[in-house]
Amino acid sequence: MKDPLYHTSRALEDAASLPGVRPVRLHKIGVPLFAVEIGALVDDRQPYDLLDRFVGRAIAEAGLRTVPDIAGLLGLDEAMVDRVLRFLGGVGHVVAHPDGTLALTGLGLRSVRDDTRYVPKRDRQRLYFDGVLGDPLPAAYYGRKVVVWDTAEARGQRWHRLMEYACAFRNDSLQRLAARPDRRDFNLPDELREVTFESLSNAYLPCYVIRTETPAGRSFLMYSAVSETRDDHLRNISRNWPALTRTLDSGDSGDVRAEFGTWLSDRDIDPARLRWTDTGTLRLTLPPARFSDARTTNGRGANGKGAFPLTQVGSYLAPRNHVLQLWCDDPRLRREAVLERALNRVIASRKLSTAEAEQFLARLCTQLETAPVTLDDLRRHAYQTGQSPLPL
Repeated sequence: MKDPLYHTSRALEDAASLPGVRPVRLHKIGVPLFAVEIGALVDDRQPYDLLDRFVGRAIAEAGLRTVPDIAGLLGLDEAMVDRVLRFLGGVGHVVAHPDGTLALTGLGLRSVRDDTRYVPKRDRQRLYFDGVLGDPLPAAYYGRKVVVWDTAEARGQRWHRLMEYACAFRNDSLQRLAARPDRRDFNLPDELREVTFESLSNAYLPCYVIRTETPAGRSFLMYSAVSETRDDHLRNISRNWPALTRTLDSGDSGDVRAEFGTWLSDRDIDPARLRWTDTGTLRLTLPPARFSDARTTNGRGANGKGAFPLTQVGSYLAPRNHVLQLWCDDPRLRREAVLERALNRVIASRKLSTAEAEQFLARLCTQLETAPVTLDDLRRHAYQTGQSPLPL
């Protein structure tokens, strides 16, 4: 199964870029959801048949109300007009009054106005409600990049801990959502009518939770596939969630270094290279020889036991859930890493604006503690490495 989220380093770097915030732990979890299958009427757009269009317009624009009048205007026999009217009545466009006169329904008027035949049909749709407060998820969580697991998929994956439900599904949840004036913001379009409950099942939204230390004390941030930055909606609904609090507090030990013992040993790294910075960040400081550019290693990146790609200098890792920053004391190597990461970002995006590229460079320079790197520096680096011209 493909990992449903971007790499953890992206979330950790976003957290570390916030003023006064220091990420210390990262957990991969599955937020519990209620998946509600609904039925509803929706107006299907269909091409207008020629006679349907003209009969509808005869009623709407000419004000005609009887079969003989419509037939006379259109030059058709009454039997044919009657057949068209019976069809339009069957799809909800025309109604007959007790006195025999005809009128267009709201649906029929809208069809004439839009020159499109709207035909009601029964449709099915899935809606999600969170399992913490029981509230509907905003429309952003239905985006193309957002993965939601059903129960079988959630239990079949190995990365994310599935969290407990904090509430039961309320029977009136769907009715309350359908009555909201802003229901479109929760993926229930106004065009859906006669919304009915069909079935209920459990689901899970994969995300990252990062415990942080701030001047005000411990806190946490949440990240999902909805955005590349923190997910404030999930954080808000999870503020008073005992199961999450237990998860964030689990696994603490007096000696964090001990948590990395096996991980460091597998990479032939001396534990003494783990050091705390003055700001409280745990850094793994390695010599320049431990980092290499993919272009200098035949596309394989850094080689050997405990070696890392150049682009990982200054980035954050979370082995054993504890956060550490990969570091090198050589300022020239760190500047090279800034240029390589920025170059990769610009080439991969192709849509990055000049302002966005400058902002990304500034953030990297702060993160890697280098002198400012400009776009001109990046253009020269691209030329020297055979990557120019840049799309900036």
